[in-house]
Amino acid sequence: MSLEVCIYIIMIYSETVKYALLALAYLALNRDRLVKVEEIVEAQNIPKPFLSNILHKLVKERVLRSYKGPNGGFTFMIPPEEITIYDVIRYLDEDYRLDYCALRPGKCEEWRNLPCTVHDKWIALREHIMEYLTSTTIKELAGVEEEHRKPTRVKG
Repeated sequence: MSLEVCIYIIMIYSETVKYALLALAYLALNRDRLVKVEEIVEAQNIPKPFLSNILHKLVKERVLRSYKGPNGGFTFMIPPEEITIYDVIRYLDEDYRLDYCALRPGKCEEWRNLPCTVHDKWIALREHIMEYLTSTTIKELAGVEEEHRKPTRVKG
């Protein structure tokens, strides 16, 4: 993936989406049990009120199931291998960002009669980004998260 793609992907992820992806990756790593909000907050360093809102939105969207009580927590309703990054963006109503012009205010389609100077490059880049967003699953993100959590060995 090119640097341009990486930079744009960072730009299109709101904090909400970033936190949702971190939380879902953590849940995927702990699929064998219910996971409490507090545990995700601690593990992923996400503000609790923010995370609670995100998780309840994902429950409402039927991505997650929530169980109340002292033994309660969250678990998946949809398997993480079937949820893409783009799905998460849509569940959180943030897919509108993908249609915006790279240089001008508003959506590209608003400027179709007088496209910006980078329009053609932008459209090609956006296609690559959409391919990444629609093909990368929560299960894959969990795999990356798991690798980052492994202790590193010191040579010596």
